[in-house]
Amino acid sequence: MAKHAAPLSIYSWAFLALGLILFALTGVAWSRHLSSEGATVANNVSYAGQPMEGLTPAEVEAAVDARSAEVLGHDLVIDFGQGELAVPLGEVGFGYDRDATASAVMNARHNGSPWRQFSSWALGGLITEDIEEVWSFDAGEAMVALDDHPGLTPVVVAEPEIHSDNQGRLVLVTGVVGTEADIDSIVDHLGRLDLIQPPDRIEIDVEEILPTVTDEMAQATVDSLNGVIGDGIDISVDGRAATLTPSALTSHLQFDVGAGEVAATLDGEGMQATLENTIVGPVGSFVEPTFTVTDGVVAVRTPGESPPVCCEAGVGDWLGQQILAGSTGPFGLQSRPTVDPALTAWADGSLIVENVGEFTTPHACCESRVRNIHRIADIVRGVYLVPGETLSLNEYVGPRTVENGFIAAGAIRQGHLIQEVGGGVSQFATTIFNAAFFAGLDINEYRSHSLYFSRYPYGREATISNPAPDLVMTNTTAHPVLIWTSYTDSSITVTMYSTKNVDVAEIGQRSSSRGACTHVETDRQRTYSDGRVVVDTFMADYRPAEGIDCNGNPIPEPLL
Repeated sequence: MAKHAAPLSIYSWAFLALGLILFALTGVAWSRHLSSEGATVANNVSYAGQPMEGLTPAEVEAAVDARSAEVLGHDLVIDFGQGELAVPLGEVGFGYDRDATASAVMNARHNGSPWRQFSSWALGGLITEDIEEVWSFDAGEAMVALDDHPGLTPVVVAEPEIHSDNQGRLVLVTGVVGTEADIDSIVDHLGRLDLIQPPDRIEIDVEEILPTVTDEMAQATVDSLNGVIGDGIDISVDGRAATLTPSALTSHLQFDVGAGEVAATLDGEGMQATLENTIVGPVGSFVEPTFTVTDGVVAVRTPGESPPVCCEAGVGDWLGQQILAGSTGPFGLQSRPTVDPALTAWADGSLIVENVGEFTTPHACCESRVRNIHRIADIVRGVYLVPGETLSLNEYVGPRTVENGFIAAGAIRQGHLIQEVGGGVSQFATTIFNAAFFAGLDINEYRSHSLYFSRYPYGREATISNPAPDLVMTNTTAHPVLIWTSYTDSSITVTMYSTKNVDVAEIGQRSSSRGACTHVETDRQRTYSDGRVVVDTFMADYRPAEGIDCNGNPIPEPLL
């Protein structure tokens, strides 16, 4: 008997129809998926935690660009012990491949064999595909960036330094501990970072480089030398004394600080120059030339010997050694023979060539006072003043005593005319005063007569007595001055010979009343060969009469 197949049940037909419908729909969807490749992002695709489904390429690129900026702009704090440096990751070798990442997003579920694409698409509703971000790290680029970064500039180690302040005191400039960040270590740290989840900070080792000399060691040298130098060091050369200031000393000190020690040296040549600039000109004994003067013509009778000067060769080195050894002085230094032609000329007398100042005052013949005038003139004749030398008439002549060749004669004492030994020598004082006035010498100390005598220039004269007043003058010209005296029975003359380098003129005089007395001021102008012009003023005060003071009252007579 023939067998017949059983007819399909209604359910079977229903399932078959449903399957055909699903197959058709799946085919349509799969066709749409295939047709959308490159136009939009597939379903269930995520990137950086954000869904990307349906985004166009332009939208994907914008999202990737924003993510790249976020990642590369992340500030990483590098802690290197003595400071911190915040740098964006994009500046230290990290890169973000935007094109590769955007392509990965667009190609998600479209890559691989047809079956792989279909299975990925078919499971797309159940499984989300996260796109892996594409980044890179370039160690060489990181090394260059960190080497050039100012925030990681090494601190250069510095030894302490010793300087002098504006008072010449030594002061310490403290040393600097050097630091050097290990760039290789930083790059190694960076190379092990996850760019997608980077830390906020990393810590690296910094090498400290210590000075070889501690501040304490250098300060000990400073304190020691400041103690030696103190407020200056006293020196002398053949009787000429001076003080070297702290600045003059420390300007020649040099310090080599390093290799674990402080080495102090002193520039001997510089010190030698300082010594010679401190004690200038002749020192010690000086044999002066002697002269004769005939009819106003000067001749050298015996030449002198050139004065020595500061200082013996090598004294600067020797003094430096003493100071560095801790000796505080005072130090007696040796002189040396001069090689200065000007000083040689002082000794040979060759600069005494002309009359540079002369004055004569008259007196009556044959009075006792004339003998005193002649006596003081004889004593002073031949005085030789080198530049800078001072003559005190009282000190040079000595007391006017009988033993010294003086006799009693008229003098002024307390406004009264009296007799005393040495009377009359004030006329010599006035005469040499005026010769010095016109020779251009400084007149350091003087006093006019208290009574005016018509034989003297009004307001331009001087007196002298024991122990005061004195007449003191200094040769401030450029050349030696020879003081020569001559006399007749009725006059005394003082002549000063030298090489002229100053023109002198009296340029004005003023008188005024001071009670019953008269005050006189006389102006002198000196014009030097170098163009300098110096004006000084001399004073004189005259009583109204013998024995009367400036209030018009009588003055008691002196007790003899």
